[in-house]
Order: sequence, then structure tokens, then C-alpha cells
Amino acid sequence: MHAVTGEALEAFRRQREEEDRAMVEKILRENEAARKAKPQRIFDKNSLIPPALKKATFDNYKPTTPELWEAKSVAIDYVTSFDLDDPRCLMMMGSCGVGKSHLAVSILKHLIKNGFTGIFITVPELLTKIKATYNRESNHTELELLEVIKTVDCLVLDDIGAEYGTSWALRKLFEVIDSRSGRHTIYTTNLNMKELKERFEARDISRMKQHAELLTMEGPDYRDTVLCRRERR
Repeated sequence: MHAVTGEALEAFRRQREEEDRAMVEKILRENEAARKAKPQRIFDKNSLIPPALKKATFDNYKPTTPELWEAKSVAIDYVTSFDLDDPRCLMMMGSCGVGKSHLAVSILKHLIKNGFTGIFITVPELLTKIKATYNRESNHTELELLEVIKTVDCLVLDDIGAEYGTSWALRKLFEVIDSRSGRHTIYTTNLNMKELKERFEARDISRMKQHAELLTMEGPDYRDTVLCRRERR
């Protein structure tokens, strides 16, 4: 029998280390792929974004006031500086049609393109989905749904204040907002701060404002502006 040399043992050890490292990397890649697929399996992003916003981008958002130009600039900066270890939230406030949801969708599209997970959902639709889990025939449990909402890289809660004013709805909304503490969340609302304080408890407002930049978006109804342009043609 030939004696095993030290060089041969060292080569064998290195080979095993490489194989183990490759296996670990494969498992990590598969886990990451599963993590990114889960939100879209439960929340189909294509069905949650309203049809009118499916083509929304930064390029086709045309601000009409200095405040809206500033909002667009902040939204673009939000994407370029996005860092999971440095959570930032945005609270977009303004009347209907100024482009709050347009910018929020544009942000989310860029983040998903860059490999992050994201969900866009209106608050009323979120509450409807939670209620649907109470049905025995539901494919998902409430716990599973809320876990995805809690852990997704960026969550857009659209139309805060449009939810039903029941104690259950307010309790569930706070549960969602509270679970997002320390994570990137974007809120849009047609209400001003005074109206929000009248509708929600102080703890809800405090959570939404945590790590949040407030964007007050003032301008004409963007949809009316587009309609006027078409009529001129």
C-alpha cells in the first residue's frame, strides 16, 4: 500500500472545503429565491397595482408644481439610496390625482428590478384579503399573509384613511403598521395630518411617522391635466 502524503491529504481537505462551500452557497441562493418568490405567490403584484398605474414610471410622471418636482426628486433618491440596513419611510400626503400612487408604484418597480421584494396594496384591499383568509377554502392563513407583509423589503400601503372605520379594521391596520417598524414602508393618503389624527390613534400616527419623510404634494388633478391635453389634440 502506498502511504498517503501530506500534500494529498491537504488537497483532499481543500476539495471537501470547496464542495461544502459550494453546497452552502447553493442553499443560500435557493433560500433567497424562495424568499423573493413568496410575496408574489401570495400577493400577485400584477393584480394589486391598479390598471391605470401599470405603466407608471418616473419618466412619465410630469410634475406641474415645485412641490411635485420635489416629491419626484425625493422618490428617485429613495430608490438610489435604498439600504435594508437603513430603513426609510415615506408618507405622501395630498389631494386626489397629484401622483402619490404613481410615484409609489415607480419606486416599487425600480426596487423589484434591483432584486428587492415589494408589495403595493391599497388598505381596503389588504383588509379584504385578511378577511378572505377566514374562509375555510382560503389557500393562505392570516398568519402567513401577515408574515409576508411584515418581512417584505418594501411595502406600499396606498390610500391610508380609505379603510372601513370599524374597530377590527383599525386594529388590523395598526397590527400591520406596527409590524413594519424598522422596515421600509411607503404610505399614501388623501388626508392631511390633522385629518389623520382625527381618524387614528396617536400610536398609529407615531408608528407611521417613525423614520418617515413627509411629502406634502400639492397641485392640480393630474388626470384632469392629461384629459385637457387629449382634448386639445
